Amino acid sequence: MGRLFSRFFEDAGYEIQVVEKDTWPTRDKVLRTADIVLFAVPLHETVTIIRESICSTRPDQLVMDLSSLKASPVREMMASSASVVGLHPMFGGRINSFWGQTLVACPARIDPRDWQGLRRLFTARGIRVKECTPEEHDRMMSIIQVLFHMTTMLIGRVLRGLGVDIAETLQYTSPSYRLEINLLGRIFAQNGALYSAITQMNPYTKEILEHLRESLEHYDRWYDEEDLEAFVQDFHKSALHLGDFCRQAYRESSTILDFSVRMNNACQEGE
Repeated sequence: MGRLFSRFFEDAGYEIQVVEKDTWPTRDKVLRTADIVLFAVPLHETVTIIRESICSTRPDQLVMDLSSLKASPVREMMASSASVVGLHPMFGGRINSFWGQTLVACPARIDPRDWQGLRRLFTARGIRVKECTPEEHDRMMSIIQVLFHMTTMLIGRVLRGLGVDIAETLQYTSPSYRLEINLLGRIFAQNGALYSAITQMNPYTKEILEHLRESLEHYDRWYDEEDLEAFVQDFHKSALHLGDFCRQAYRESSTILDFSVRMNNACQEGE
């Protein structure tokens, strides 16, 4: 992600200086001379690195970070006298284009004119900028990231515990299962430390776990009682809560599934 945004700012005409682990002794010099400081470091190290670095910043600088949580990093950056903006790219570091991607931004302390200039820098590349407070961001990420990553990791754990052969399941696959198992595999093909930190460090994770535990207890009881109607009623309550989104999701996912089937067939014919 650091390399991606280095190229982003370089393409916009900025001179870039990069501090890596092997050039760490140059950190203070770079922090003192740079106009913009962007922290792009592992999530579980972000707060510590910002805390150790922030004393070298200046009032006329802009300090930003790219971490998946915002409240703690922004709080550490606010200890400086610099302008502060927290950023969370809702995309990976290997994208081919910024066009249509979402960037969550928390402009915590910055002159409105400076922020609008920075915002235009992003939107000019086709990035959709969503503004919110650090607390609003972390709350929303407990749903978008923690809930879905946690359930994905639970599925992986169950598959492991049952000794399931994924290749064998694909012999029985439906289009929706293939898509879901691909999304699951996609998560486990990435950095375990990042996904673990996202779930462990979000301040709202405990609430998500409590809801998951309560829901599993209900399903366990209904199963033991052979209470099919309870399952049906619970299903309908969730569908009612999701509302019109269900129909929209059905249409969009059907298009994706059709494409997935055609792509899989083409791959098999090419073998």
